[in-house]
Amino acid sequence: MEISTFEILTKPIAPPIGGLEAVARRVVQGYFLTISNLEAIDLRYRIEFTVSLPVPADPNKILLNNAFLVVDVEGNNTSVTLTQHPGKPKVYRGFFTIPAHKTASVELLPILPGSLTPGLLEVRGYVSLFLPPRRSFPIPVPQSEKPVKVLLNPEIRGTFLPNEFSPLAAKAPLDFDQINYTLAIASGKALNEIPPEPGQPIIIHLPIVAPILEELRNGTLDLPSLDADNSEKAQMLVQLLAQIDTNDINLQELNTVMDKFDIPVRMSRS
Repeated sequence: MEISTFEILTKPIAPPIGGLEAVARRVVQGYFLTISNLEAIDLRYRIEFTVSLPVPADPNKILLNNAFLVVDVEGNNTSVTLTQHPGKPKVYRGFFTIPAHKTASVELLPILPGSLTPGLLEVRGYVSLFLPPRRSFPIPVPQSEKPVKVLLNPEIRGTFLPNEFSPLAAKAPLDFDQINYTLAIASGKALNEIPPEPGQPIIIHLPIVAPILEELRNGTLDLPSLDADNSEKAQMLVQLLAQIDTNDINLQELNTVMDKFDIPVRMSRS
């Protein structure tokens, strides 16, 4: 379901005007979505950020290398991998779990201090929330037999920084101000129901994944350079493994498949 628009910024609030440069302070702005899981079971969600891609291309107007995603359920920020949807470069998504009757803060934030220079980050689009199927290997199943209830509250929060501020400066000015306002919800209400996505076969595109399987088999897979070598392969492998329900039966099935491929890798719960 669609939730709201979003906009993250790290840029001056207005174009500099001769003699009034001090007025055009910089704003660092993030998107915050509060989600309450009203159900009696833990649920895993997928959040998607659909970006309004710039024409012509502009590295300061996309999420890649400019923003990160965190989820805070009980006071501890947990990083969530934010990846581009394969084949849909304007869509970025992440997966996270909210325990039963718990409330989480999902936060899309600019990367600091990197985005302060040159300070031209400006990304906007809209946010969607889904209930993906539980990846029971080899046949995924819906997480619920009926739509699940959630309370939603999207917000924009930001901080105004003096133009002279630098985190590396020994005597940087500390004249900060805050902004915080609620965004309109697409449904027009805070209480919403998210329909569960149906189970569907796990589709592995062999032309993309086959080289990874071959490297796994030969023991030559270099994980640190995987994303740099082929981001599409890396995203597909990471997303596939991340979506598998990590119970003992599923992991045993997965290990059996790995064994049949003669791949010397075993999955287990840490």
